[in-house]
Amino acid sequence: MSEVDGLTPTKTGDERITYRGPIKRLLVSPEIGALIGAVVVWAFFWGNGDKFGTAGSTANFLDVAAPLGIMAVTVSLLMIGGEFDLSAGVMTGASGVTIALMAKYFTDGGISLWVCIPAAFLLAGCVGWWNGFLVNRTGLPSFIVTLGSFFIIKGANLVFSKRINSLVNVSDVDEAHGYGFFKAVLGGENKFGDMKYRDVIFLVGGLLFAVLMILGFMEQALVRRAQRSNTDFLIAIVGVAAAIFGVLTLHRTDSVNGNVLAGVVGLIGTVVAIVFYARARFDGREKLVGSLPDASKKFLAFGLLGVFVAGFAGQLFDRNEERVMLQWMPLWMRFVVAIAAGALPLAITIRSFMRGDVELRGKVIAGLIIRLPLICLVSLIGIVSLFQLTTVQAVRAVLITVAGVGAATCFYQARRAAGKSSTKWFVYIGVLMSAAFVFVAFALRADSSAPRFRGGIFTSLLLASALALATTLVEASHRSRTKADEAADQLGRRMVLLGVVVGAIALSVRLLLSDGVFRMSVFWWMFFTAVGAFVLTKTKYGNWIFAVGGNKDAARATGVPADKVKTALFMATSLMGAFVGAMILMRLNSVQAQQGDGQEFEYIIAAVVGGNLMTGGYGSVVGASLGALIMAVSKNGIPAAQWNQDGRFIFLGAVLLVAVLVNNYVRKKANEQR
Repeated sequence: MSEVDGLTPTKTGDERITYRGPIKRLLVSPEIGALIGAVVVWAFFWGNGDKFGTAGSTANFLDVAAPLGIMAVTVSLLMIGGEFDLSAGVMTGASGVTIALMAKYFTDGGISLWVCIPAAFLLAGCVGWWNGFLVNRTGLPSFIVTLGSFFIIKGANLVFSKRINSLVNVSDVDEAHGYGFFKAVLGGENKFGDMKYRDVIFLVGGLLFAVLMILGFMEQALVRRAQRSNTDFLIAIVGVAAAIFGVLTLHRTDSVNGNVLAGVVGLIGTVVAIVFYARARFDGREKLVGSLPDASKKFLAFGLLGVFVAGFAGQLFDRNEERVMLQWMPLWMRFVVAIAAGALPLAITIRSFMRGDVELRGKVIAGLIIRLPLICLVSLIGIVSLFQLTTVQAVRAVLITVAGVGAATCFYQARRAAGKSSTKWFVYIGVLMSAAFVFVAFALRADSSAPRFRGGIFTSLLLASALALATTLVEASHRSRTKADEAADQLGRRMVLLGVVVGAIALSVRLLLSDGVFRMSVFWWMFFTAVGAFVLTKTKYGNWIFAVGGNKDAARATGVPADKVKTALFMATSLMGAFVGAMILMRLNSVQAQQGDGQEFEYIIAAVVGGNLMTGGYGSVVGASLGALIMAVSKNGIPAAQWNQDGRFIFLGAVLLVAVLVNNYVRKKANEQR
């Protein structure tokens, strides 16, 4: 049978031009890894501690994320430009100390903050200019230049704060002229009441965001019908109404039966809305009749294994168990783990030996004799140490999250492989993937002790189930596009944009008003992220930054003022440090001379987690901001889940390594698409 109407796009028209659908374009964006990571880390801690889902916990990690995210914006721009600034952290303390000392001691009555704050910004700008000047003029690595600036500024902070104030802590600047204004603008907190409709707005907005994004992608990926069906459109509208009704009911009910009924209504409504919109709008296709490919069988097996492991871990471990793993494990299990840890390197070596050629086998044998005992010992010590640091609850959470995400990935790959030969198996696997989400939803809902919290998790997982099922049915029933359709593409982009706006409003309400308090720090975080993203993607200065970071000499040859761009980026980073320092001072009415010391590495880590290359020329401001969110969620999620605090660095290190691997994969795919 011809594959003209198959699940895979056909090769028609000019074969030199390949049409890329919206999903492919999305998956090669530098922000996608950070976005997925933020969702996974959020869900990870959300599902393993009732305290993390509270308004107070949200406010706590936002307090950490806001200054970190603000700094990550300019640090990411500097990294994309191919440079680092190790003085960015200490600059926050220097600016705060400068403002506080001028406001209290430089005159009998102090200097007005209307003078102190601009002076601190002027000082920060000079430091940034000096860093850029030295890097451009000497050709030294920015790592070395800014490290020197770091020590100079740190020393100056300590010297001047002790000599003038006798202490490293400078406080009580609230009597300075202009404090009320700057506190309201930079560090203000405004009470808006209990915000009883906040969660409703968030849930409904999240639902509309998901539906609009799916519909927008379909408009850009599927072939339109010559004449649409108004009846199917009406049914789709009814589905949207039913989905919203289900979400609202889930929010309002605390009963188990009510949750189940509302969840089913929301799931069916979402599926009906998407499927019938597709029926009304897009052409159908012929079915592919074939058998289940071997690749799908393998992925299906691993997917089912992941679901089994997640369920087994949920039953084996007590979610409220706070003991470390080594204390919880019986003697026989410790013995098994020790043998497995010691034997793992041996197993890897034997596998390499069996697959290698003669020369490689000789090297393996040499390594087996000389290095393997030491490697086995290190592996054993590492595993035992890890179990000494991690709690039972932490291991339970890791197993459930990793197994669940792995199972979903395997189901997706199995469905994708089946779609090339069989429509029937494509649908079956999609239904199975949707059922897996429902299974996990019911399992977690029954596991949680907080009804409202339970309803939130239940809603999210059921929505994921509905989207998985709906997209499967749509892709199996309608033709994929092989060329652009300007009218449909424009409509699809508008739908996606509307979905992003609705989702941003819903998320902003949830974050900015997490506990009924509007925090200016969170506002400035979102504001600078939006400005930075606009500059990087929509202006010529953004193109210059990418060009300078990719190849400075080539950029200069094309007329880009490379030195000026780098200097401007250093100045922007220092100025942002001054802004954060002023913001912290205004909010707390106090500043430490050591404020920000060591945090420059956190800014860089946030940028790397967000998809920015350390070599320059590639990255995203939005990704860096999401990286800051991931770090803040991790820092606050670990104590909220009541884990052993000593193991937090293990988690952060694992997040960083995974982020680097994902970002490297995304970058390679992006280069292949160009």
